[in-house]
Amino acid sequence: MVVTDIFVWTSLAAASLLIISNSAAYIIMAISDYAKKTGISDYLIGFVVVSLATSLPELSTAIIASVTNSSDLILGNIIGANINDVTIVLGVTAIIGKKLFIHGKVLTKTVFTVLFMSALPLIVGVDGYVSRIEGIFCILAFIFYIVRLIKKEGKLGHVKKQVLLKDVWVDMLVIGGTVAALLLSTNWLLISTKRIGEILHINPFFTGMIIIGGATTVPELIVNLKSVLGGTSGIAFGDVLGSVVANSSLVLGIAAVIQPIRFIPGPFITSAIFMVTTVYIALLFIMKKSIDWQEGIGLLLIYATFLVREYFTYFS
Repeated sequence: MVVTDIFVWTSLAAASLLIISNSAAYIIMAISDYAKKTGISDYLIGFVVVSLATSLPELSTAIIASVTNSSDLILGNIIGANINDVTIVLGVTAIIGKKLFIHGKVLTKTVFTVLFMSALPLIVGVDGYVSRIEGIFCILAFIFYIVRLIKKEGKLGHVKKQVLLKDVWVDMLVIGGTVAALLLSTNWLLISTKRIGEILHINPFFTGMIIIGGATTVPELIVNLKSVLGGTSGIAFGDVLGSVVANSSLVLGIAAVIQPIRFIPGPFITSAIFMVTTVYIALLFIMKKSIDWQEGIGLLLIYATFLVREYFTYFS
């Protein structure tokens, strides 16, 4: 009976993940194409447009989890997704691209802002509670980050040409339907993974961090590989850092505004510190303006270390 239940819920989770990945990939491509039509540069597309689009799975997870009062899944997903972004996603991208060069003043001049933003979950959640006020603070911090980002790069914020509504209204309707499918499939993923965790007696925070966190970063990996193979590595780096910032501020903030988040701080704090450390390592590559395949392997080894540590924390 237990084996049958696990098979059913795992199948539902796999189907949900497939829908999430395809839905997010379509939304990302559609929004990126629209941004390019308006003349927005690759860096701004990566940092703002694509990073927000690739954070839709995390955002939809946070919204559904808030409504269903699943605080551990929210925080686990944010921490896990961010660690995946700067280790697996950036690592695999570097290995495939062999050596990637990072251009653009915006990347090097906002390093400390990105580090602060990535640490927001740790800052506001150190006491085991994220209030609505702290959620609003996180959202405002995200808005400040975007405004500062655009000001730093100057002309990147200017739209070079107008795209008429009549030329894109069909795409907008399709995107709307795809977002609805994304939210519905995210709900299925949460229900199924929670049920699997209950059957196997797995900690919800671990489930959110490893399983859901890994699942919701699939769109980032798809986008980064496509951008590197297409010769636009600027989008890849912008997407990774932008996704980390969006997850740590906007996603967390919206979730807390919907429902204040209560949790046991111990496991969260150690994982959050590991997350901030991995972001700092990724920022070191940004400051030296390149990352090669050996460093990509190093990032994957960091994730493997994280995985082993979490396994012994929750299963030993």
